[in-house]
Order: sequence, then structure tokens, then C-alpha cells
Amino acid sequence: MAVDPIITAVFVLVYIAITLIIGYIGYRQTKNSDDYLVAGRSSHPIVIALSYGATFISTSAIVGFGGVAANLGMGLIWLTVLNIGVGILIAFVVFGKKPARSVSA
Repeated sequence: MAVDPIITAVFVLVYIAITLIIGYIGYRQTKNSDDYLVAGRSSHPIVIALSYGATFISTSAIVGFGGVAANLGMGLIWLTVLNIGVGILIAFVVFGKKPARSVSA
């Protein structure tokens, strides 16, 4: 079954439009560096933990361990599972706590 290029172009343009609108809304709500870097310190702890977990899994576990397993054998895959489990647990318990507000003098 062939994919119609016009339908694909419409979906891509809608995606780009939505991305630009969300970016503009975020730009308008950004007043200082705290707003930009840590969402005004109003992010829910679960969002912070999931963000850390996704970054951790994609970089170290999949990319790093994939290369090592290809080099040393698939027996090292258990390290990936253990690393993901412990890493996500640490993300929720340690890094998932709400960051404290900075006190300005």
C-alpha cells in the first residue's frame, strides 16, 4: 500500500504548526532563567523523575550497554536490566523530590 505524499505533507505541516505554537506559548511564559531551566520550579516530582529516567535509559543503558554487549557478548544484557531498575528507583526516590525554591536577597 503506497503512502500518499500529500497526506504525509499535511501531517508534517500540522506537526510543525503544533510544535511552533507550543514553542511560542512556552516562550511567552518564560520570564527568567528559572522559568527556562526548571519550568519556574513548578514541575511535578514525577515529571522530573520520568525525565531523568528517560534520559538515563536512552543514553547509558541502550547506547552504552548495547555497544559493550556487542563487544563482549549478550551475557551483559542483565546489567542493562539491573541498571534500568536501580536507575529508575534512584530517580524516583532521590531526584524525584521537589526542588527547593531559590531565595533571593
